[in-house]
Amino acid sequence: MFGKLYRRLFVAISWRYNSLKFRIFTSGEVKVGRNFKVLGRLYVNIDKTATVEVGDDFVFLSGGNLNPLVTNRSGCIVADKHSRIKIGDNCGLSSTILWSRKGITLGNNVKIGGDVVIMDSDAHSLNYLDRRNGLIDVQNRKDAEIVIGDDVLIGARSIILKGVHIGARSVIGAGSVVVKDIPANCIAAGNPCRVIKHL
Repeated sequence: MFGKLYRRLFVAISWRYNSLKFRIFTSGEVKVGRNFKVLGRLYVNIDKTATVEVGDDFVFLSGGNLNPLVTNRSGCIVADKHSRIKIGDNCGLSSTILWSRKGITLGNNVKIGGDVVIMDSDAHSLNYLDRRNGLIDVQNRKDAEIVIGDDVLIGARSIILKGVHIGARSVIGAGSVVVKDIPANCIAAGNPCRVIKHL
């Protein structure tokens, strides 16, 4: 009884708090559509030069035992300097990490399973000598925009890396590491992720 009441209270408070946090406490240009819901604790860091646009009917479950598939890790949305995150209508995410240094676009009706990482940067240079100096490391990292088409389903604990384009209506199997483009209308899975069936 008490557990159910606590959960309802947690959901009601976090939904309203996160909505305010997105609209008021972020420093970049942020546009949020109708029925914006973030349930749980969400880490948000949006640079003042970044742009974030979220469509209507957005739902983000973040930690708080709201999804049994996740490790109860809080999700995050990070948009670094001059980057852009654009999320279409009717998208659902669960403890997802969205980290943009260039650009991440999610189409309409995209569903993303628990603990998925979507990151459009290597974060560090691949040259070990560069990594010895923080400034040179950052200057020589590689960034490339990620585009995920309409109606895509991404399975739990997948990783989508820089420069990837996933075509509309495709399904990415759980635990996949996507390093190259995936065409529309297919099922793809594995590490590295490959097409296993056309729909």
